[in-house]
Amino acid sequence: MTTPITEHHRDTGATSTRYHYTRVVEIAGCTVRARVWRGVYLNDSGAVAEVLTDQAEWNRLTADALNYWWQDTPSPSPDVDAAAVLGPLAEQLLHRAAEILAATPTTVNFSPHVYRAVSALLATSSGFNAECRIDPDDIAWATNCGGTLHIFEHPDGSVTFTKAHRDECPFVVSKGGQDCDDECSFDLPRRV
Repeated sequence: MTTPITEHHRDTGATSTRYHYTRVVEIAGCTVRARVWRGVYLNDSGAVAEVLTDQAEWNRLTADALNYWWQDTPSPSPDVDAAAVLGPLAEQLLHRAAEILAATPTTVNFSPHVYRAVSALLATSSGFNAECRIDPDDIAWATNCGGTLHIFEHPDGSVTFTKAHRDECPFVVSKGGQDCDDECSFDLPRRV
């Protein structure tokens, strides 16, 4: 499966000592930048793909070794078409970045309100100072039994946590806005 790449920005430039090509795109919900620059000397050049972190810093995802491409590119000149020369290399870096991001497990970020709702769920079921550790076997059992966990934040500030509905149930599709069609039934699981 190919991860879509959404274009955001391109920048090129060329002088007598250096030329560069930069593309900023969105891949799998992440802002990714491919930068390729070619200087007069090998150590003035580089080719990297970086991802923008939540702290607004660029972290390197992948890079290309200079000996794979530097010798095959023209020396710097204001007449160099940086996009034509360096664009294909940037494209390769972006595709590699897409493969890396597609292989990276996604983290689900919940709103602070959902965290407070989980706190309330724990407090109302086990006490205000409750502590609960869920073992891997319990996680596997709960994941394999019942429906998919759905979490709905409602306009009135309430939150629904449910595993009682199938994915195509009107309750789930409407995010709690419609009633269940009463066709959601799951076998009562047994703990082994």
